[in-house]
Amino acid sequence: MEILHFFSTLHVTETNETLLHKRTILTKKEEPNEEERMKEQTSTKSSSPSVCLCFHGFSQNGLVFRQRTGSIRTKKLKREYEFVFLDAPHCVDGVFDMDVNDEKNIEKRENEETAMGTMRSWWLAGENVSSGATKAKDGSWIRPAKSTKIVRLEETVALIENVLKEHGGRVRALVGFSQGATLIGILKRVKPEMFETVRRVVSVAGFDPLDARFYEKDGFDEKSVIDVPSMHVHGKNDALVTRDRSDRLRDKFYNPEKSVVFEHEGGHGVPTSREFREAFEKFLLIPDGEGKDE
Repeated sequence: MEILHFFSTLHVTETNETLLHKRTILTKKEEPNEEERMKEQTSTKSSSPSVCLCFHGFSQNGLVFRQRTGSIRTKKLKREYEFVFLDAPHCVDGVFDMDVNDEKNIEKRENEETAMGTMRSWWLAGENVSSGATKAKDGSWIRPAKSTKIVRLEETVALIENVLKEHGGRVRALVGFSQGATLIGILKRVKPEMFETVRRVVSVAGFDPLDARFYEKDGFDEKSVIDVPSMHVHGKNDALVTRDRSDRLRDKFYNPEKSVVFEHEGGHGVPTSREFREAFEKFLLIPDGEGKDE
């Protein structure tokens, strides 16, 4: 059996404010009774914001994704959510070189932005692992989005399980970009219990996984879909993820009746327009039981 080496669960958290608690030294006579302690615990729990887990794309990291979404995480959202940006476990530093011609401009941008930290991936392409290809310029290298053999997903599952334990049932929303968006759908198949408290999902430039294992009824129940309101964002000029792949992810891994689609004029990225910012805010703030809820 392969021994898995798990990477550290590194993530960046952001809250809209810091709560300062006055500390009082209690004598034995001043110790609160059981009823007072219960009230204090209830008050602390009610003041804790919901958590929104954020999953970056391939060859990015949590810090890059946090910066790319800075303009759409409004003050209203920050009052309701603590945005937690995760780092994927697999290091893919140097995967894109400046002399690569395919999608040259996009990859140049990714290289520049991820210079702030290690480039990472939520899974590896089994084809690349077998061939030994580690860079896009290698003749046999393929993007994880085009892989039919998704491997090394175990580290990612373990990482996210630890994050969920840390936040104690406060995870209410998930936001993913590209590979991170696809990961959300895969997680529903391999670890459905992770979605017990999730009430909203935003999938930006997500694509359908090509590994047949995630569609076989003997392995994963294809009917096990994400049955909460979801927003699917796609750029008309996306050169990496076509609209049909975005639609297949929605149709196969989500309940289409509870989904909305936001299409923009841009390419493979998170839109920053006022229109999307308002739609994003409105979607995450819709109370349970309204909109396309059950």
